[in-house]
Amino acid sequence: MSKIAWLRQRIQLVVPLIIFVLIAVIWFNYYNLGFSHFNKSNAVSIFGSVIQGMSALLSVAIAVIIFRIQSLENRNQSLEQTTLNHVYEIVNWSYAEWDAPLELDIRNKSITDRYYQNRLELQRQGRLPWTKEELEKDRDKTQKRLEGNLSKHDGTKRTIQRIRNGVFSSVVFLIMPILFSFLLLMVSDALDASYNFVFVSIVVLMSAMGIVSLIKMVLDSTVQNQA
Repeated sequence: MSKIAWLRQRIQLVVPLIIFVLIAVIWFNYYNLGFSHFNKSNAVSIFGSVIQGMSALLSVAIAVIIFRIQSLENRNQSLEQTTLNHVYEIVNWSYAEWDAPLELDIRNKSITDRYYQNRLELQRQGRLPWTKEELEKDRDKTQKRLEGNLSKHDGTKRTIQRIRNGVFSSVVFLIMPILFSFLLLMVSDALDASYNFVFVSIVVLMSAMGIVSLIKMVLDSTVQNQA
């Protein structure tokens, strides 16, 4: 492992720990300073704000996720059709759909080998004024294009699956503070200031975790798709 990779791994481990310690210290100091003055109306106001804010964020997040998945699926469908048309044009060989046999033929170069042999035969007949070296370069260029399309297709599929896998945890993190706030609104009048302060802190922390989870899912899916 290189020094840069080792340092990056250490930073990824240490930074969250430092942030957690800072949050804990700040929360403890504010608890000692203000819990006795934290009245019930403040708690009710904060719970209501959390419910409104997280509900709006949840609806926007669901809409964005659905749009993102549909956009990626449409992109893959367009890439599939373009590739199928290209294969038919170069070898007059029709595939009904994008499937495993097509992917295998791209990987083992069956399509470009057939394309090369057809053009080589035309060159031998004098119907194609290309040299053998030019035909080989054209074959390699065609193979590179097909492999590039296959790589993009696989990358987009992984991105879609990554988004779907991350949707559940992100939605749960966004829903939990809403449900918890509804529950606490019903019992906040029966709680004293210290308990209200603690529960407000928990709700705010849960909201922050939900937002961070959503941002992480979006960023991870974007990075993977670009890669």
